[in-house]
Amino acid sequence: MSGVRVWMRHRAFVRLASYVRGYRLQALGTVACMIALTACGLAGPYLLRLAIDRGIAAGDLGYLTQIAAVYLAVSLLGALFNGLQTYGVNWVGERVVRDLRDDLFRHLTSLDLGYYTRQRAGWIISRLTNDIEALEQLLVEGSAQLVTNTLTLCGAVIILFSMDVRLATVTMSVLPILLAGTVVFRMRAVTAYRRVRNSVGDVTAVLQENLSGIRVVQAFTREADSRGVFARVNEHYRRANMNTVVLSGAYFPAVEFLSAVATALILLYGGHQVARGAITVGVLVAFIGYLSSFFDPVEALSDLYNTIQSSGAALEKILSVLDTEPGDAERAGGLSTTRLAGDITLHGVSFAYAVEAGEVLDRVDLHIPAGQRVALVGPTGAGKSTLARLLLRFYQPTQGVVLVDGIDLRDYDVREYRRHVGYVSQEPYLFSGTVLDNIRLSRPQADLAEVRAAALELGIDDLLSSLPEGYDTRVHERGSRLSAGERQLVAFARAFFAHPQILILDEATSSVDPGTEHRLESALSRLLQGRTALVIAHRLSTVETADRIIVMEDGRIVEDGGHSGLLTQRGPYSQLYHAQFLARGLVGTTHSGTEAGRYSSEPRQNDTE
Repeated sequence: MSGVRVWMRHRAFVRLASYVRGYRLQALGTVACMIALTACGLAGPYLLRLAIDRGIAAGDLGYLTQIAAVYLAVSLLGALFNGLQTYGVNWVGERVVRDLRDDLFRHLTSLDLGYYTRQRAGWIISRLTNDIEALEQLLVEGSAQLVTNTLTLCGAVIILFSMDVRLATVTMSVLPILLAGTVVFRMRAVTAYRRVRNSVGDVTAVLQENLSGIRVVQAFTREADSRGVFARVNEHYRRANMNTVVLSGAYFPAVEFLSAVATALILLYGGHQVARGAITVGVLVAFIGYLSSFFDPVEALSDLYNTIQSSGAALEKILSVLDTEPGDAERAGGLSTTRLAGDITLHGVSFAYAVEAGEVLDRVDLHIPAGQRVALVGPTGAGKSTLARLLLRFYQPTQGVVLVDGIDLRDYDVREYRRHVGYVSQEPYLFSGTVLDNIRLSRPQADLAEVRAAALELGIDDLLSSLPEGYDTRVHERGSRLSAGERQLVAFARAFFAHPQILILDEATSSVDPGTEHRLESALSRLLQGRTALVIAHRLSTVETADRIIVMEDGRIVEDGGHSGLLTQRGPYSQLYHAQFLARGLVGTTHSGTEAGRYSSEPRQNDTE
């Protein structure tokens, strides 16, 4: 491992240790139990020496009985301290893991949308699951092994040399071979376990991506291809794991063999020493006992080194997320406001998701007075949804400025600002829970009466009440138990319940059937009074009653006016309108009515700029 990586790994573990500070008293108590447990374990061979030399060899049965009683008492204490240290390690370790997971999730929710477009969802989930589990193994199991085995190893060496220097020297003769093998093992283990952590992240990412898109996979009969992709990353993961198995399969049997060599040397040399009367049988037995206290910790610590490497790689990935600074769009701090008027101005606004991708918005100038209902129309890729995302401050303009009530949007506290903005997308996201919980998302403490009052004002209370369990109807992730139209209605209710001063509807009626759409349009005319509204739509029947219609093409505003006026200009809006309605054999419908829109078979589209 390079010096830089060693320093980075050391720094990562220092940061992990900082999470223990809040539980330092419990941690110190646990370490004390580990020390006591180690002392009890090391006392065993020494008590055997006393029993053999001063009890059995001397024929003193009373002393032998005392040693046996002490041996049992020490074993009982060892069991007690073992239980206490196990409880203590888990108590501290699980809390540290909980705190780290909370911090990680809290930080993830603060990152800008650009981060999520750069990282696969499965990679992010792997940080919260696989990597956290690797750290949990280190904290709960590895920390106890590290302390007890290190103390046992040091204690065994000290005791061996204190009993007989020459015999201890013979025992240590295998140490150079052991150290050389350990160094080689550790060097290769670093790379092997880093590959394992990377591979398991790939497996999680592919799994999440294909299961989330299972409908598309099945609709396009891509099951075989998906299985092929998963099989490849799964095989790569298997090979990465097998590399660690090969390393372990070569190293640990070698340690066992060296332990056997050391035992044979002790028996040969120590046996001669006993025969010459230089040492007692008790000393020889104790040496053999302490030999396991020497080699077992070496083997355990080497095994622990694998865990440390795996956990270290996981910790580095977790810290890389925690060290990711939120983009400018998500930086907290700034002006707070209890209410917005909703006056919106864009001066020379340009935006590109990536430099190499080109600009999605190109020097857009726009003013929307407070309370005005504006519709954005245009072909897919024109920049409509991008403009909405800038108003939501999901992104910052690459050039120009967005003003809300005459103040640069970047000067507002982003959390405070978004409390005054309602947003309904084409495919609304519902969380697991009840319909009631999803509607009162902005104020979870609100009661059913408040939610129903908002639904009544919106004109959809009867529809929501008619669900199987009414407002208590449980929905699964993304609202899978509800129809597309029902999900959209819940999203409308959720947005209106927040009482926003600015309302952004991104193709928000595309999933609603014609009858429901008609009810929503009449409700919207009441609810949008005094609110600034930006309505993005492909179905032009839904924008005819807007105060203004803005037509966008290639990131620019090409037309701006009312429905009737734009039709008479025979420009882009008129062409869109006729292409959508007149070409479908609906000539003769009135421009002011919505019959064409209600019976139009215009497919749903996603504005994915």
